[in-house]
Amino acid sequence: MKYILLFLMFPGLSFAGDYIWKDECNRDQRSMNNCTGEMLAFYDKELNRLYAIQMNHLQTEARKKLFKDAQLAWISFRDKDCLYSAGRREDSGSIWPAAHNACLSEQTKSRVLELKAYVACRDNGCPY
Repeated sequence: MKYILLFLMFPGLSFAGDYIWKDECNRDQRSMNNCTGEMLAFYDKELNRLYAIQMNHLQTEARKKLFKDAQLAWISFRDKDCLYSAGRREDSGSIWPAAHNACLSEQTKSRVLELKAYVACRDNGCPY
């Protein structure tokens, strides 16, 4: 059942510029674990790139602090939410790394889209 749920998560991760789930990722549990780790690294790299762009754009230390605090709170939420979703490692089997990384990836991808909106908003009146 967990395998079915895990695979159902990936179709939403397939638009242009996304991590490409390779055929070899479905060979065995180890390959799935490795690929979900790669997927997380892919989205995390983009998240960090966009965070740096937005941080450099902000004009005041107060805005920078608010943005940094929001990002740290989001990371804490993401990590706790995925621990809830995937459960604890010690309560799961060999699928845990793949399930946990898939959750972290999906959450990080969502945050990437939010940060892209921040970076794209450069007009007068933008709240960012």
